[in-house]
Formats: sequence, C-alpha cells, structure tokens
Amino acid sequence: MLASSWTMLRHRPQMHIASQSCALPVLLVHGYGCNGGYWTQLADVLRRERVSHLALDLEPVAADIEDFVPLLEEAAQRLLQASGAARLVVVAHSMGGLVTRAWLRQHGAARVARVVTLGTPHHGTALATLGVGSNARQMRRGSDWLARLAAGEDAARRALFTSIWSHHDNIIAPQDSSRLPGARNIEFGGIGHVALGRHPQVQCRVLAEILAASGTAAGTCGAPDSAAALR
Repeated sequence: MLASSWTMLRHRPQMHIASQSCALPVLLVHGYGCNGGYWTQLADVLRRERVSHLALDLEPVAADIEDFVPLLEEAAQRLLQASGAARLVVVAHSMGGLVTRAWLRQHGAARVARVVTLGTPHHGTALATLGVGSNARQMRRGSDWLARLAAGEDAARRALFTSIWSHHDNIIAPQDSSRLPGARNIEFGGIGHVALGRHPQVQCRVLAEILAASGTAAGTCGAPDSAAALR
C-alpha cells in the first residue's frame, strides 16, 4: 500500500550524483505496473552511502519488453556520462530484470559490472496470464520470448547476475522461477514480492553486491557500518 498509494504516486524522475562516491553508479529498473518511485526507500540508502543512482520509468505500461530497451540504454548512457564512470551496476525488480536481460542481449555487457535482480520471473509466472499487455504475455510460463532470451545467453553473461528471491513471493508462481541457472542465487523467506525492494535484509544484501562489484569493502562507504545500519 505504501508503494502503490504513496511513493509511486509522488515519484518525480531524478538522477542523484554523489560527491566523492566510493562505488559504481547504480541504475534502478522497476517492474510491471510500477514506476521509479518503487525505489524510494532503496534510493534513500544509496544516497546516504554516497552511491550515484538513477531510477528510470518504463513506459507505456503495457508495451512489449523489447520496447523498453531503448529507454534503459538512454538511462545508462546518461548515468555513466554524469557520473564519469566506465561501468555501472543494475538493480532490477521483477519484470525489470527481464528488461535488463533484453538490453544486455542488444547492447552487450562491457559497461556492466553486476546485475542484481529482485523477484524476477526468469522462467515466467503463472499469474502473468491475468495481466494485460504484450509484456504480460511475454512473462507467461513457457513463452517463446523467454525461451529466445535464455537461448541468447552464455555462461559469462549469467555470471554477471545475482538473483535475489523469496520463497514467499506472492506474484512469482512458482517462486523458484526466479532461480537463474549460472547466476548467484540468494534465497529469502517471509518477504512478499513488492516488499523485496524495501526490506532491510534485502537492501543490505543489495548494497553488499554493489560494493563488491565496485571493489569497495563493506563499512568503508558512507556510514561506518553500512550493513549493521540496515539490519
């Protein structure tokens, strides 16, 4: 309710460039039916930790996933140029993880240090049959689009990914559809689908992934003990 009735309604697209940043910039990619306001709580963490970031909006809501790729590419170029970095980290929720995979297929991974997906239906979700739009059809279990996406990835591409998911995800069915072969898979329990982006334990893990990809030791970025502050 907080996400859909407050933070997403109040969202205004913006990019934050941190002074004396100690980590790679982070591109935040939201999921189905959302906007960049989904990342309000995580963006607060990144701002506190002096991590540059940009939360893009994927529009129109019901478009084909491939139609979102140019939006992600434009956002990535803007963030890299503004931050002066050569590479970035992508953190993506739900459908946003599939958009990121489609973007990597078209544009390659030379500018990407790590991709962290939260509750992404890498193998589709049964609940997508209830959704509307081309992207919902692409996210159905056994869709041809998902099969083509997977066929275009090799071991090196999958090794870029960390897939974080919950055994109690109420949107991804079955929940282990978020398990991505060849990626680093991290499982949680007792966390719902929408809550993944704002849960303190998940945020702590996401921050750890960003710092590891940046070559920055935990506890040296922003607050003196970043992990402890999030627990």
